[in-house]
Amino acid sequence: MRAASCNDSCCAVTGNERESHAYFSLLGTGLARVRHLMQLRRERSQLQTLPDELLRDVGLTREQAQRESRRHFWDDIGWRR
Repeated sequence: MRAASCNDSCCAVTGNERESHAYFSLLGTGLARVRHLMQLRRERSQLQTLPDELLRDVGLTREQAQRESRRHFWDDIGWRR
């Protein structure tokens, strides 16, 4: 018995299937980006609630934490501007 290869007609991918795959791939990428931005928003808001001792543990001053927490969630390029 021969294993199916991509050249067999049973494995042929139609144009619609390729478009569908590309659509779902793009959708998955978009959802991952939204999850990342929501996590960033949560982390920045939590910085405001940390006591000074914990901020020192992670190497931040109160001013740095406040500046970072004021950044918009979509501003995710760079750190400590």
